[in-house]
Amino acid sequence: MDTRSSSLAGRLAVVAGLGFLSCSLFVAVRYWLTGRFAQGYLLWNLLLAAAPVVIAWAGLRLSYGGRRSRAAALGAFVAWLIFYPNAPYIFTDFIHVVRRAGLGSVAAPWLSECDLLWYDIVMNAAFAFVGHYLGLVSMYLMHGAARRLFGRAAGWAAMAPAILLSGLGIHLGRFSRFNSWDLLIHPVQAVRVIRESIADPAALLFSTAFSLFIALTYLVFYVVKRGDIGELDG
Repeated sequence: MDTRSSSLAGRLAVVAGLGFLSCSLFVAVRYWLTGRFAQGYLLWNLLLAAAPVVIAWAGLRLSYGGRRSRAAALGAFVAWLIFYPNAPYIFTDFIHVVRRAGLGSVAAPWLSECDLLWYDIVMNAAFAFVGHYLGLVSMYLMHGAARRLFGRAAGWAAMAPAILLSGLGIHLGRFSRFNSWDLLIHPVQAVRVIRESIADPAALLFSTAFSLFIALTYLVFYVVKRGDIGELDG
């Protein structure tokens, strides 16, 4: 696994690096067009979207170890479950485009506000795509780890609650302003907010919609990559 693990880590670093660089270019061009930097939250959220990939890669490596390493792999799964919602969360940043809040005004005389709006839509779509793709990669890696540890059926069983809880995690991040680490730092408050969200039909609709979206895109991703996940079992 060491050689393949190093190769996999290298490819993941390249993908994440290219994605971050490309999205940063969008922000740089927008600064040139408006003379204002107001997209720091997109860069930060994209950085957070890479965290689940690192955790999932560590979990996959640990799944090849002995009994003690497997216990650590379970810990990596829990950590991944907490940080994974940061990846698809970037889709909710479209709210800033909808509200046009703090996005600045056009500085270039040849550019209209409508043109800038379309640019913002494409820029946010790029961030959301890269972030979500990194999340799918992390789910794919963690799926491989779970499958190695517990078998095919258990691997899918582990992904099901992860997908369901991810929708709720995105809601907590957008509306309750909870970060992943807040679940560890403020567990009592987190439990209270989660209970309130579960009792709110609007929150459940939001969470379910995102969970269905994640499930659909992961199934497509898995069908395309299913040959490779078998290799992870070797």
